[in-house]
Amino acid sequence: MRGTRLKGRAIFVTILPLLADIIVKVVCEELDLELIAEFHDHDTLAEQLPALAPDLVVIGLRPGEADQIGAFTLGLVPAAKVLVLSDDGRYACCYEMPKGRTVLADFSPDGLLGHLTHTGQRQPPSCS
Repeated sequence: MRGTRLKGRAIFVTILPLLADIIVKVVCEELDLELIAEFHDHDTLAEQLPALAPDLVVIGLRPGEADQIGAFTLGLVPAAKVLVLSDDGRYACCYEMPKGRTVLADFSPDGLLGHLTHTGQRQPPSCS
């Protein structure tokens, strides 16, 4: 077992099906998170997300989209962690209170799990 389990609820937003399967295996199962909803666009996030009260929101960016959608989403569910994955797979960011935005230098399965559970994995620097 890797550190503390979150035991909570996860939501995926604009995540490709293959990537969703991988995230479920790597993150949701390891951290005991239940995938409670999937959104295929951002149109209803502001209306629906607060009522769902997720612990983790994973957002896949579309081509040309900036990761500020993570800050917007965190504003809707401030108790959650918001993981934003770039469309080309080159970077990931995590938005959470009170730290704000952190670029994940290591988003391998172990690095990602370490960041989400704060198990002592090296934390990448925060971006301003």
